Formats: sequence, C-alpha cells, structure tokens
Amino acid sequence: MDDFTNRSGRNSLITKVIIKRKFIPVIFFKKSYLLQCIPIALLILCVLPAYGDFKENHHTPAIVFYSPPDTIPPDSISTDSTTADSNVIKQSAESLDAPVKYNARDTIWYDLINQRVYLLGEAQVQYKDITLTADSIIFDWKENQVIAMGRKDSTGVLSEKPTFSQGEKKYSAQEIHYNFKTKKGKISEILTQEGEGYLHSEAVKRLPNEVLFGAHNIYTTCNLDHPHFYIAAPKIKVVPNKAIVTGPANLVVADVPTPLFVPFGVFPLNPDRKSGIIFPEYGQEQNRGYFLKSGGYYFGISDNLDLALTGDIYSRGTWLTNVASRFVKRYKYSGGIRITYARYRDFQTESNIYSTSKQFNVNATWQEDSKARPNSHFNASVAFGSSDFNQLFASTTNFNYLQNTYQSSISYTQVIPYTPFYYTISASHFQSTVTHLVTLSLPVVAFNMNTIYPFRKKEQLGDQRWYEKIGLSYTFNAQNNVAQVDSLFFTPNIFKTIQSGARHTIPISAPFQLFKYFTVTPGFNYTETWALQTTRQFWNPDSNMIEFDTVKGFASTRDFNFGVSTSTRVYGMFKFPNSKIQAIRHVLNPSVGFSFHPDFSESQWNTFKTVQYTAEGATQPYSIFNGALYSGPSPGKFGGINFSLSNTLEMKVFSKKDTVTQTKKIPILEALNLSGSYNLAVDSLNWSVITLSGRTLLLDKVNINFGSTFDPYIADTLGVRLNQFEWDMNHRLARLTNANVSVGTTFQSGKTTGPAITAEQEEYIESSQNEYENFNIPWNLTLDYSLFLQRVKTMTNQDSITFTQTLNIRGGFNLTKNWRINGSTSFDFVNREFPTASLEIYRDLHCWEMSIQWVPFGIRPSYSFVLRVKASVLQDLKIPKRNNWNQF
Repeated sequence: MDDFTNRSGRNSLITKVIIKRKFIPVIFFKKSYLLQCIPIALLILCVLPAYGDFKENHHTPAIVFYSPPDTIPPDSISTDSTTADSNVIKQSAESLDAPVKYNARDTIWYDLINQRVYLLGEAQVQYKDITLTADSIIFDWKENQVIAMGRKDSTGVLSEKPTFSQGEKKYSAQEIHYNFKTKKGKISEILTQEGEGYLHSEAVKRLPNEVLFGAHNIYTTCNLDHPHFYIAAPKIKVVPNKAIVTGPANLVVADVPTPLFVPFGVFPLNPDRKSGIIFPEYGQEQNRGYFLKSGGYYFGISDNLDLALTGDIYSRGTWLTNVASRFVKRYKYSGGIRITYARYRDFQTESNIYSTSKQFNVNATWQEDSKARPNSHFNASVAFGSSDFNQLFASTTNFNYLQNTYQSSISYTQVIPYTPFYYTISASHFQSTVTHLVTLSLPVVAFNMNTIYPFRKKEQLGDQRWYEKIGLSYTFNAQNNVAQVDSLFFTPNIFKTIQSGARHTIPISAPFQLFKYFTVTPGFNYTETWALQTTRQFWNPDSNMIEFDTVKGFASTRDFNFGVSTSTRVYGMFKFPNSKIQAIRHVLNPSVGFSFHPDFSESQWNTFKTVQYTAEGATQPYSIFNGALYSGPSPGKFGGINFSLSNTLEMKVFSKKDTVTQTKKIPILEALNLSGSYNLAVDSLNWSVITLSGRTLLLDKVNINFGSTFDPYIADTLGVRLNQFEWDMNHRLARLTNANVSVGTTFQSGKTTGPAITAEQEEYIESSQNEYENFNIPWNLTLDYSLFLQRVKTMTNQDSITFTQTLNIRGGFNLTKNWRINGSTSFDFVNREFPTASLEIYRDLHCWEMSIQWVPFGIRPSYSFVLRVKASVLQDLKIPKRNNWNQF
C-alpha cells in the first residue's frame, strides 16, 4: 500500500485488492471522513464496469491525483498487513524485499491501472542503499524499475541530470534505466568517478555485481566536464575497487589526438597496495650515454610491507640495481631498507681507455613507536657504502653529493621497572669518504642509576636534615672499537686493531639553602678508567723521533675532584610611570664555585710517564692512556675558582590586545652569559679564557646569536700563551681570539584561503616541503647572515684577523595564482662571489603540473624539466628532461 497526503493534509490509504485475479484500485478512507470520499467512490464505480473493454482496446485511463509542493512528504511502497484481512491481502513473490521511498518537489502522478508513479521536479527514489535523483523519474512497481531523466532549458542545456548513488559510488548521466529486482541498469552519457580518475561514456550497461561495460569512453583525472586531456577507448570495463580495463586506447590532449597508442590499458582502482611495473625514465648523459632510469617492478605485498626492484642502465656500460622495502605497523614500528649496487664505467681521456669501478650503498632505518613498549625502546639507522658512490650517483637536488661521511647507529634501551636503573646497548659506525677510514664500535654498553637519596626517610616529617639531601648516581660505560681503512677492513688483521675500555663515574652532591636566597651545592666526583691496551713512548736516536708501542694487558687509573658552588638570582626593576613602556626588568643569575683535584701526573698515581723529545735530552710527561677509548686524568693540579653570570633583559609595555592585564612582555636580551675560572694551584697562567655569548629576538622577527672568546694573556707567533697580561703589554684587558655572529629573519605575507586539508595532511606537507608548493603563502623571503672572526699572530708577531662572512638568501613568490617561483643563493663576502644558486619555476596546470629546476653555476650545475599528471594513478604519464652536472 502507499502512504500519501491529500491537499487538506489528511492521511488516506490506497491499497490493491485481488478480485478474480485482477487488480482493482479501491480507496479506503477513515470513517470520520466518509462524506468527503463519496465523489471519489462514485468515480471508481464508473470505472470498474468498463475495465475489461478498455483493456481489450489497449486504452487504459489513468487516475491522476495532484498534490501541491508543500504537502508532499517522502512516500513509500509497502504492504501493511494491519490494514486489511490477512486472508485477503497477500504479498507477491515478485515484490521487492524492502520499502521504496520516493518524493518530488512539483508533482506526483499515480497511475493505478499501469502501476506507475510519475515524479516531477527534484524527484528522488530511495531503495536500501540506492538513491536516484533527477528532474523526472518514472517508477514502475510492476516491473520494479525506474527511468530517470534530466530537463533541457530553452538553450538545449540539460539540467538536473540523473544521479545514481550506491554506497560510495555515484554516477551522473543523461538518462538512467535501473531495475531494482535484477539490479541491472542502462545508462547514457554517464560521468562517474573511479578512484582518482573520471570516466565519461556514451552508453553503459550495469550488471548486478556493479561491473560496468561502456561504449565510446574517455578516462581522465581532470575533474572538468570538458577535460584538458583524456585517454579515449571504444570499449571499457570497470570492476569496482579493482581496475578499469580498456581495449585499444589513445591519448588525447586539448582535444588533439597524439600518436601515443596502447593495445590495452589497466588502471588500478583498489585502495589496497597492488603489484605492477615501474616504467623507467629515459634520457641521455654526456659521459654515460643514453639511459633508462628507475625502471623495474613494485610488489605491494600488504598494507604493512612493500618491495621495489629497480635499476638503471646506460649505453656506455654503466648499470645500477636497487632493492628498496618499507614496513610499518601502527603503534609498533616503522622503517625501511635500501640496497644499491652499481658498476660505473668511465672513459679516461689521459690513457684513452675505459676504467671500471664497483660501487654500493646501504641505508636502513627502524623506528619503534613510543607506545609499543613503555619500558624499552629500539632504534636503528644504518648508512654505509663505497667512498665514491655519492659523488657518482647521488642526486644533485637533494645535495647528497656534498656528504663525505656515513654514520650508523643501533641502540636498545631498557628501563628496569620500579628501580632507578636503566641500560643501553648500542653499536655505531663512522666512515669518511675522504680519508677512507672506517670506525666501528660494537658493542657499546651504558648502565646508569638515577640519583638516589640513601639517607632520606620514606615518610617525611618536618624539614629535611642536611644528610637527607645527599644524593648519588652511577654510570658505567664500556665499548669495543676498531678503526681501519675500508680496503683492509674485512681482512684478518682487523682483529689486531681492536680497542676495549670501560669507565665508572660516581657523582655525589648535597645541595642546601643558605640565608634563604643562596643555593649551596658541595660535591664529590669519582671516575675510574679501565683499558686493555695502553701506550708506551720512547725516543729513537737514529731517527730523532718519538716512537710508540702498544702494550696489551689490563690497566686502570682513577680521577677524583671535589668542590662547592653557590648560586642565586637577583632582580632589578626600572619602572616608567605614565608611559607606554611600563617597566624594564633585569634578571641576573650569578654563580661562583671552588673545585680541586691533585696532579695525577705524579708518579704515585701510575698514570703518567716521561719521554725524551729532543736530542739534547729534554723530557716531557705523557699519559699511558693516550689514544685509549677512555682517556685518563689530565696533568697538573687544579684548585681554583670558577664563575659565571647569566643575564636576561625584558620590557613590559601596554597592549590593547591583552584584555586581562593589558600588558605585553618584549624580550630585549634573551640571554647574555659570561664565564671563566682562576686556578689557585699553579704559579703561572692562572686565568682561563673568558667566554661571552648571547642571543635575542628583535621585533619578533630577527634572531641574533653571538659569541666570543677573550684571553687575558699575550701569545707568541705560534699562538702559545705566555705568562704576561695583555694589560701590561698592550694596555687592554683581554685579547679577542675569536668571535661569531649570526642574524636570521623570515618575511612572508599572510596566508590566503586555500582548499581545506586535514591536520595530518598539513603535517605531511610541512615535512615534505621539496615535494609540494604552498600557494597559500603568496611570498616569503629568508635571510641568514653569518660572520666568524679569528685572531692569529703573524711571523712578525703582529695581530692578524681571518674571517668568513656569508649571506644566504631563500625566497619565493606567486607570480599568478598558478605560477610559483622559488630561488636560493649565497654570497661569500671574502671571495666576493656567489658559490652556488638555484631557481625553481612551478606551474599548476589544473590536472597537470610543470616544474623547472636550474642550478646555473657552482660545484654541480644542472637543470631539470618535468611535465606530469598530478594524479598518482597516471604517475608514469610525464615528460622529463634533465641535464646533470657531468653533462656540462
């Protein structure tokens, strides 16, 4: 039966009663409205006698009910067994298994004889998860099918096109025929989105399994009704969430067919990872010839693991193979590995022959999520390879060719629950591509104990006693180390160069307050060093040189010192009444300390020995732990005073933006630090060098950092300090030995409104700035200036200053809403030159993008041009052109 509302808003019921196997429309009204139903009842009585004659003459009159737009609620076709006798009303076996809801804005016609409903004006039909909308819809509940059509205006433009949606799938077409029972359909002039692409077809047949067969089709990733480009195919098959398969296809750009034809095409739609061919990039290099780059096969093993096998091949004999894999498990771990092996073939013009070298590179990472195991953590970062790999195969754009070192580290940290102990087991690797020296440390063990207070009560009552504040901690470090040039690293002699050592450190402190404002911290530090190899030095009169010998065996030494320090904080306030500047506050943090340690070069400590170093017989002390993994104590007695003074200066001004205090703090000096020491235990050169450093932020834009070192003593031509004050010699307090200043700032326009993105997408874009252009910032400019000065003595004992001074400039701007230009360069003020520069031009072509990168001069000049489709499903549809540094 159908629910509908008449013009007066009263509900009525229409049902079909089976009488002599014929459908006879009978209208039932509520009892209270009987008088209003008499005219309709008479009309039905007139129609029934002539029903058979009309059927024989194939002319069926339709009973049409009109309803105004504001009184039509969503209708449904269903059977209500409570409104009729169960012995009379039966549900047909051909009927639908769920209600069909329909509505329209303008008019609903009910053809009871032909069992049709005509919906006009913003019509809509809903059945389960299927929704059909159009300007006009004809619903035939006898055949369980609908016909949806659009409406043409006076200019012939079709509006309110039929739209078919089921779940996440949505089709737009000129006309739709769909059978709810068989779930088959026929669609003309369809437009549907499949993954990142859009499918246009003149005619489409839809099967019950949602598979589409189309005729005269175009596939594109452009979202315009008239796309900029497309792949034309006469026949096409769409398997939802799997793939689009075409017959012979042709690429068409700007409605102009190109000579690019393929016998068939497969476009994956499955959101899960899939395996497939990686098409190579082609081109030419001057030294290596024609090439095919980065071609191979991709294995989409699972959502957590993938594998890519790629390679490069050059016409002059150079080739490269690459194995790359990534893995991830949410809230557990993530990482990847890349192994590259290559054979480089180069022509030597001097000898007129080709030379061949083998190159390799390995990179691997493992990052464990902090949520995986709260009390333990494992991380790994491995990078090693042949010395010339980066120079020969690294990309110019990522500046890997500038790297001359490889570094690796693997570490595991375990916190022992409910104890102050934790330990770390690690391994590290360092490789220099300049010196070819490889250093491997394996294993490296660190066992630590956090500070404990052995005399503190578990339940504190009253103030703490002085001994309850005594705290101590413990650290144990041990490692094995081997260093060798890369060509001899995997030879048997490598075991002869292994070094082993360990160190124990125990600091003890007991801070307390003095006179309420001073913090006094007495302390004692003990260090013990172990080594399995020590060094001996002896004078060789034949060569007049000191020679070295390694002695195997266990050796130990110890070092200790004690001291006391005190610190406080002093505030100064300068107020300015009746002024926008309300006050300036100065905060000083002075600290003074005394420390002492004996002279461990004395014989009783068994750490230092003497060696002759001149032919005349002059001797000097040396430590037998020189060159050990953990060096022993330093020579000389120290009993001195160390001091430091840190300053901060800030201003408080009136601000209307702060509605609470109406004030704003502006930093003038974020930090200004001064430090030094005076040794009471020596008879000369008592003063150490004085260091001065600071930083500040001006106008919330300009970052300034500076530092300098001053020496109160004079120096000879070799830079060795002499026991004579600068004041006595040159009438100045100290001599500037070095200084540095860096100033940096960034200017940019306000952000414009762009397409809405998620926080996760924004974070990814920020971390991948080289892959995306930010058009939301119309322009930006970054300036970084650095200056480093160093004072040295000339052979004539004159002061000379050497310095480096550079200015780095980076910036970009939107030439138009689709053009973006970025550039960077640096200027060397000493050599008066630009060491390098780069320029990037980006053009947003709606569904395409163009990128030009140019390095005009420098170590590796190069340029690249890439025109490609934005969508990843057509990532191999691109036109690249590159010219690397070795082709200039």
